[in-house]
Amino acid sequence: MDDLEQRLIRSFQVIFPELDDKQVRHATNTSVAAWDSMAMVTLINVVEEEFGIQIDMEQAPEMTSFERFLAYLRGRVNGGKR
Repeated sequence: MDDLEQRLIRSFQVIFPELDDKQVRHATNTSVAAWDSMAMVTLINVVEEEFGIQIDMEQAPEMTSFERFLAYLRGRVNGGKR
């Protein structure tokens, strides 16, 4: 697990403290009962603050899982335009 993934796990655990690392890696907006629209907005804010980025709000509806957040961040870190 790299630093980016570990930081994202910690960001998720700020919003969903009941999830352990393994549960976070498999988290989706349908598998985590507490992942409602308010949690989504807060999660985006936490991730933006942690990584010093601005998430394009047009991309937000696609951020439906830990995996999708991670892929988005990897694209941003690697200079992609995700």
